[in-house]
Amino acid sequence: MEMINLPVGYQLVGANTPISRVCFIESGIASSVARTEGGKSMENMLVGREGMTGWPVLLGARTTPDETTMGVAGEGFVIAAADLRREMERDARLRDLLLGYINICLLQVGQLVLANGQYALRERLSRWLLMCHDRLDTDDLPITHEFMSSVLGVRRPGITNELHVLEGMRAIRATRGNVRIIDRKVLEETAGVTYGVPEREYESLMAQWRAEIPMPSGLPVEGVGEGNHF
Repeated sequence: MEMINLPVGYQLVGANTPISRVCFIESGIASSVARTEGGKSMENMLVGREGMTGWPVLLGARTTPDETTMGVAGEGFVIAAADLRREMERDARLRDLLLGYINICLLQVGQLVLANGQYALRERLSRWLLMCHDRLDTDDLPITHEFMSSVLGVRRPGITNELHVLEGMRAIRATRGNVRIIDRKVLEETAGVTYGVPEREYESLMAQWRAEIPMPSGLPVEGVGEGNHF
């Protein structure tokens, strides 16, 4: 494994290109985005220090139509996809852990579909801010209105309006290029049932792993499962 810097905009997985490397995020946030031929886009997964990018390759896929880039700068460990697949074949414990994580990724996508189909932008934005907060060591989220607009698939004025509402609820404080979490509980109440299912499953997976499975020798472990709220 090799530790690399991950600046904002760094592409970890390209759309429809071979997935040659997998990255275990140590800090920062990566965003997986689906795009249409007409240029519309929406985030379908958020990854931080709890997880990895490029996981479709572990299910036998060679490419994916989605693109994964860094939305908040950080660092990560990269490993060749072929090497990780070999380790999974060799180590059943590692395979079970990674497949458990992939299950959580699929749950995150399912919750996104539910949120987008059944809930308003305020709930969706609150959910997304909570997910970012989970993955960072600070209450200050270095994110812009433009980035939020892009990943949530809505126009920027809609984001601005809902941020003002959340400020009025004393949940956040939004300034240029930053959103400060003031009262997480208010955000959780606003997000409601759109937030929490993948997070609880992740906590369960980590608890089971620590209790029953010795640490695989090939994985970085510092920070795994030790997020603000995971």
